[in-house]
Amino acid sequence: MTRESFSAWLDLEPGNGSKPERLLRYLLRLVWITVRQFGENNLSLRSGALTYTILLSLVPMLAMSTAIVKGLGGGNQLRVAVYSYIETLENTQTFSLPGVKNNNRDEQLPSAEETSDNSLTKHLRSAVDKLFGYVERTNFTTLGTFGVIGILLSVLLVFNHIESAMNAIWRINTSRPLMRKIADYTTLLILFPFSLNVAFAASAFIKNPALASKIDILIPFSWLQSLLLQALPVLFITVSFYAIYIFFPNTKVKSLPASAGAFLAALLWFGVQNIYISMQIGVAKYNAIYGSFATFPLFLVWIYLGWIFILAGAQLAFALQNLKTFRIIPRADSPSLLLGAAFDIMDHIYGKHASGEFTDVVSMSRKLDQYPDNVVLDVANTLIAGGIFHISSSDQRLLPANQESGYDPGKVVHLILGKEAPGTEGGKRSLAAIRKAEESAVREYRQKPGGDSAPAIDPVTAPEKSPGSPE
Repeated sequence: MTRESFSAWLDLEPGNGSKPERLLRYLLRLVWITVRQFGENNLSLRSGALTYTILLSLVPMLAMSTAIVKGLGGGNQLRVAVYSYIETLENTQTFSLPGVKNNNRDEQLPSAEETSDNSLTKHLRSAVDKLFGYVERTNFTTLGTFGVIGILLSVLLVFNHIESAMNAIWRINTSRPLMRKIADYTTLLILFPFSLNVAFAASAFIKNPALASKIDILIPFSWLQSLLLQALPVLFITVSFYAIYIFFPNTKVKSLPASAGAFLAALLWFGVQNIYISMQIGVAKYNAIYGSFATFPLFLVWIYLGWIFILAGAQLAFALQNLKTFRIIPRADSPSLLLGAAFDIMDHIYGKHASGEFTDVVSMSRKLDQYPDNVVLDVANTLIAGGIFHISSSDQRLLPANQESGYDPGKVVHLILGKEAPGTEGGKRSLAAIRKAEESAVREYRQKPGGDSAPAIDPVTAPEKSPGSPE
């Protein structure tokens, strides 16, 4: 089977073939779309760019988050969270019910010196020690207004890069307006430390002795208790990735695809890094080459792998949500699909305007989720270029061009189907069919409530008669 025939087989309608064949085609389509789009979107390159951006903005981000956590009454929560995560990676602690002495657990935060010199987690702890050392020495009072603004901008830059990567995955060409970005990113910056406090509270609740006794009754097997509690980090990481997939793309992401993508990313993140750390991959080589500076490249690899998994999970979410409509072999959208989208767009805009409700491109795409996002955006751009509606420069609101009366459905037909045709018999029939479609669209529009004010068909859209054509 050639690559072309295999792609054509993957593009068959879902109902074709036996049940095992449909299931196999479903899974292969999912893998094919995910892997192919991962490469076409240059996500490995974007992961490198995000790693570099994170590296530049990590201290400002942690400084802002730490200040917010302390303002909410928390302590050294972010540092504790990072050390707890490293502990789960190196598997140094096993679960024991509260009240049972655990000789392996130290109540104090572990430092870099407590691990072996050849350990990869030793390098991670060393990086964390140095990183939070810089954070603790950050003094917002001495920074002044411009210094604080600079820190905020560096944090917003990270969020903007994440949004750009997510929009590329979801094929969205329009990003949020600047003021909307600032408002949303600032909200996210405040909610992140707050959610961290909630996570710590939940963790403390789970380890409460009263709850532990009930867990012992419900789940008498110690190995199952240990397994369930070891799954908690994966759960928390999954929830974090789910929030990223829902929030950052400038389009509607459904919960089920986002959850599946987040779960896969969390499994890859946690599993691969466990393997990486348990095998101590590259530690001896980096120690021999870099010596005391070996922490830096290993820390970079750790961050880079994390972004690879995050973007791969987002790509899987895209593949799941668009599995039925995505075409492996690209082909032009049918005129009926484009015309249907055009009428639905106009009805949506005029309906929102009549009721005084706000609507923009993003909310319209979410409302018209029966169409692929690229179809809605392309048709909207065509209608804007034709003067049917426009975008407000102040708040990106979609406004009808003729706000007093309805739109011209004949002009919509003309913009989508066009009027270019040669003077042949086939060209004449094509223009005549378009003319009839315009008349039918106007007639049906006038029959709708409030459609009496629809303008007459623009004579420019009528087919031009060629010399010698019958009257």
